[in-house]
Amino acid sequence: MAVDMSEMAEMMKSLGGADDEFIKSMDEMEVSFEEKVARMEAINGVSNWRNEFDRENLKYEVLFDFANVDALNAGMSEFYRDSTEVGSTKLTTFFIQKGNTFERTENNGIVDNFKKGLQEDGEEELDLEMAAMLFGDASYKQTIEFDNKIKSVSNKEYVISDDKKVASWEYRLFIKEDFNKKPKTKIVIK
Repeated sequence: MAVDMSEMAEMMKSLGGADDEFIKSMDEMEVSFEEKVARMEAINGVSNWRNEFDRENLKYEVLFDFANVDALNAGMSEFYRDSTEVGSTKLTTFFIQKGNTFERTENNGIVDNFKKGLQEDGEEELDLEMAAMLFGDASYKQTIEFDNKIKSVSNKEYVISDDKKVASWEYRLFIKEDFNKKPKTKIVIK
């Protein structure tokens, strides 16, 4: 899972760098991940939680290994957990496995939380042209890597790597054409 705001970083550099408020929000993102690590590491079948944060280019990635699809769903549910949620994490089904077929549901964690946050902030209507100018192609990218080669993917928005072991789906946060994109797909592996 990755968020890429490198175009915004370029704009901020040309204007003299990030202001204190923006730097504070980046620090909060880092602290938020650190607070989640203990809960994430306690999930059975999930290991190697790590984040890679390129502050200079505003690229943020969260990666983890999982033993099976149940562990993958539990890990993603924990990562996308609403910070105001109390008690146990609500399990969301992001993936279903049937034999060599992995079905990605349309539950969309970070994009859904992003849209919810915009609505809660009282934004009547986001000026997309202005947001696109300010934030460029800020995007969320989901990458799924398999041990075996991918035979097919039903959603044509996914990009398959040259070695046919990685499927990626990208959602640009401020580009209107992407607003109706859904991560739902069926991935068949060999």
